[in-house]
Amino acid sequence: MVYLWQSGETPQLNAYLLKDFTDEELASFKKTFEFGTYAPFATMLELIIQKQEDYLNKPHSYIRAKENEAGRYDPFVLIDEQALQKGAVWYVAHFADDDEVEDGEAESTSVLWKILVQTDCLPITFVNYDIGNMSIQEDLGNCGVDLPVSEDYEQPEVWGSGGLDIGDFRKSQNAWVTAEPGEFEESTDEDMRKRFMPMPEKVGRLKDDVAKQIGVKTQWTICQKAGPKKLPDGTTKEFPEGSVVLQLKYDPDFPWPPYKWPEGSL
Repeated sequence: MVYLWQSGETPQLNAYLLKDFTDEELASFKKTFEFGTYAPFATMLELIIQKQEDYLNKPHSYIRAKENEAGRYDPFVLIDEQALQKGAVWYVAHFADDDEVEDGEAESTSVLWKILVQTDCLPITFVNYDIGNMSIQEDLGNCGVDLPVSEDYEQPEVWGSGGLDIGDFRKSQNAWVTAEPGEFEESTDEDMRKRFMPMPEKVGRLKDDVAKQIGVKTQWTICQKAGPKKLPDGTTKEFPEGSVVLQLKYDPDFPWPPYKWPEGSL
């Protein structure tokens, strides 16, 4: 039986509401975020939306300091009136360190690195920062903020996706599938094989009817020999001789089950 592998543990960020949202407004916000994080099939970031009464009407630097005092040093998200007015949220990172001051990025260690980012672009922004593809300083510069920044720097423009089409990128998310004999086709056609480097001895594709059942788009790709796979519950799944692993693409239009927000989130 074909097996669609789930991605690993999805990173989570705390997200604090700084104003009252109606049920409709909050639902609309969540829908926009879900679209940008490629939920529910390839979710890359989750938010735990909550309210902290002590954070209402407080400066962002106060909230960052309180988070640090509580031992929560990870970035977090602030959801205020900008979510309704501009479709954007605050991604709050950290206070500038001595190196950033010495490098001319910040005037002092009182500077709080934060950026106003479109809600649907928050997940890819987080991923780019997390893996070092981009930095908050670079993105602020692209939004019209000059370095070194002062403690009260203003951001003239909302950060988006840097030209990336979130909708198109949503359609190109990789899906890893293990297919058993009879569920896939193979070919040694040279025209198909030479699309890949180095050129493999053969290529494979999931059969159309099988692909439609699990929500992936089939295409010719490199076949990898399938071996045992450890499941999240600690057990090991075995596959019959001749099974292969294929890298395909998710089908966003498949009737996926509704996304479930993390426990503890509004």
